[in-house]
Amino acid sequence: MRTRFWKLPWYFFIVGTMIFLSSCQKDSSDETGTSSLKVTFRILNNGEPLNTSETYLNFSGEQYRVDVFKFYVSNVKLRTSDNRVSEEKESYHLVDLANAESRELTLTMNNGSYQQLEFTLGVDSLRNVSGAQTGALDPMLGMFWTWNSGYIFAKLEGQSPQSTALQQNFTYHIGGFRNGENALRKILLNIPADKPIQLGKTDMVVIDVDLARWFDGAHKISIATAPSLMTPGGQSLLIADNYATMFTLANVINP
Repeated sequence: MRTRFWKLPWYFFIVGTMIFLSSCQKDSSDETGTSSLKVTFRILNNGEPLNTSETYLNFSGEQYRVDVFKFYVSNVKLRTSDNRVSEEKESYHLVDLANAESRELTLTMNNGSYQQLEFTLGVDSLRNVSGAQTGALDPMLGMFWTWNSGYIFAKLEGQSPQSTALQQNFTYHIGGFRNGENALRKILLNIPADKPIQLGKTDMVVIDVDLARWFDGAHKISIATAPSLMTPGGQSLLIADNYATMFTLANVINP
């Protein structure tokens, strides 16, 4: 005896509908896999490649020369125009002026077409309270506060004739994530609509990092007034606001 469709239990129809809708909502990456994307950071000063042997001027005419510049990039995400997200796993990278290889990240992300690139400058609170770690978070890389049991998010060191510190040095070690001292900053870069990041097709994304914004971003930072900041909170948060403005999408390179 044949069973007519309309006599089947009603829940078969409901379950089938839910399965269909669920499949429609899946990220396209579930069907097309993953690809590698290279993200290159170009470190500049006022639009020109940063040179450690060159002397620069900040907004107030203070001279400075850079010896050390490092920062953490973490929790990298790509976002589609309809707000679907691909997130890099174990996403912690230390970008170092002195290490050219560190300035080129290779990310494994879900295939798709993306309109935003997002990352955090710094190390999230979970990893900050997990003690010293390995890889990009290895304390031997010089970005761990042993006295404070946490990570330095961004470090800038050099010399300036206007510095009142010993040997005219300036030293900025910026970090901290607790209420009132949170130096974590989210960086969100919009991708041109006519040139999206297309995983599986896009070869490279180039991001410019303009160090001049460290002193002249959301706030004006004077070396003479503050030649040394190495504790969370206070004026360090002003620099955190500034370094959030250093990043600009320069190019999306397709083959």
